[in-house]
Amino acid sequence: MKKKAAILFNLNGMLGPNENTDGLLEQINGHSLKGQLVIKETSRRPKPVKLFFTIDLNAEIASIEHDDKTGNYIVFLEDGADEVLMKAGISYTSVENAKGNIDSELAEWDFEQTVEDSKKEWNGLLERIKVEGNTEIAQKRFYTDLWHSLQGRRIISDANGAYPDNTGEAFKVGQLPLDDSGKPKFNHYNSDSFWGAQWTLNTLWGLVYPDIMEEFVNSLMQYYEDGGMVPRGPSGGNYTYVMTGASSTPFIVSAIQKGLITEDLEEIYQALKKNHMPGGIMGKAGYEHNTTIGGGLKYYIENGYVPHPIPEGKFGGHQDGASMTMEYAYQDWTLAQLAKKLGKTIDYDYFLKRSENYKNVFDTSIGWMRPKDISGKWGENYSPYEHENGFIESNGAQSTWFVPHDEEGLARLMGGKSAAVEKLNEQFKTAEKLGFTAGNSHSQELHPEYRNIPINYGNQPSIQTAFIFNKLDRPDLTQYWSRRVANTVFGGLSPSTGYNGDEDQGLMGSLAVLMKIGLFQMNGGLRRIQNMNLEVQVLIKLVSVFRTEKV
Repeated sequence: MKKKAAILFNLNGMLGPNENTDGLLEQINGHSLKGQLVIKETSRRPKPVKLFFTIDLNAEIASIEHDDKTGNYIVFLEDGADEVLMKAGISYTSVENAKGNIDSELAEWDFEQTVEDSKKEWNGLLERIKVEGNTEIAQKRFYTDLWHSLQGRRIISDANGAYPDNTGEAFKVGQLPLDDSGKPKFNHYNSDSFWGAQWTLNTLWGLVYPDIMEEFVNSLMQYYEDGGMVPRGPSGGNYTYVMTGASSTPFIVSAIQKGLITEDLEEIYQALKKNHMPGGIMGKAGYEHNTTIGGGLKYYIENGYVPHPIPEGKFGGHQDGASMTMEYAYQDWTLAQLAKKLGKTIDYDYFLKRSENYKNVFDTSIGWMRPKDISGKWGENYSPYEHENGFIESNGAQSTWFVPHDEEGLARLMGGKSAAVEKLNEQFKTAEKLGFTAGNSHSQELHPEYRNIPINYGNQPSIQTAFIFNKLDRPDLTQYWSRRVANTVFGGLSPSTGYNGDEDQGLMGSLAVLMKIGLFQMNGGLRRIQNMNLEVQVLIKLVSVFRTEKV
């Protein structure tokens, strides 16, 4: 019996963490299909998202069968279909726009040409940095890391500029502004949190992918225009409140300081300031969708620190007061830089003063950051090696160094630069014994063997620490430890030398690239760069000379 060619469309069931439901498939004509499904809500994205799609085939459709039990479909093709080409277009707005995306972006039927076009697209992005020499493995790993740095870009807008706006009570289709040729001026994106991007994407995208950085700023501001708040990690055209703080502020201000964003600065400033004030995104804990209590912002403003625990109770995730205090302080400093640029002296002084709040969670009697309760009492039975005891996805030893805007001030609290150097150097010696990471996955950070590691290059809170030595007048130790971390954590191609922790859609890949280049900006790109072209030229040159040493 001759087998018939068929295609299974699994439109219902689990896909990763998401459940797909209400899948529907219909035939348009002899060669085309259309359909839709609902991507159900999650704890991160509390609203469902509808996905529309169209399918074009180069073979004749014979019939469609629907399985009532699973809700899935089998499309049978006419005899003679030995090799079948299929185009799939998706849209979050309509079937018509899904079809339009195919017509605009994949008009031809030449499979090999499509493969070559894809290679050309990616090579055009990756060859913006050219490396020479060293080993083939070192070069492959470098470009693997660079490729990862671009993985957090997920376009949700259509070729005609339509996009899903889920920021309000009711879903609506938004429209991006168009240029004179009728094309969208920028893409609209989903993304993961910008938590940790100050040491990764801010610098790398600003140097190598300024076009992408500019697009992302415009996209984040589109969310503000639609929903009244700049997101820190949008999904499904909506806010997720993933992680904590106002992590988009350093990213956007960095783009402005680099000269990538030059228009509407007053509007941008007011949008970011809103995020830093009561009712803004800084007051929301992780995934806190309906309140602004879990972030403890009112205590941060009134008392100079976020208490741990928040006395009102649990409203979201990551309600870790010491980390929140330090994070908010840095983000306030970044906003102060924009206020200074725009001549807002009162605001500059206000946010600069708030940026010193990190000092309020440093316990000079033990030399570590330490959580405080609402009464101002230090946390009892405290160990800086207890994971997530007032610190977000980290311990006190790792997070004590999270003062990107004032490492010299932190050193003074520790008794001076020499004392700080000795302390940090000992942490690196200990961390090296565990490979500088808390196991080989994000979940292992809670494992007894790994939770005590003093520096963890498998997650964001302490990924800047090798470069702190520069600020403490010991660049030799920055060179020494950054090289050892790069070799150990980001040095090979096997699964065991992949990303041992939370890669976070490009953040750790970006870090690896910057560490291997040797360019790193502690404050997240907030010091104004006068000549971007010169900096890019330096980047390429520095990358070229890393050929003589083992990576």
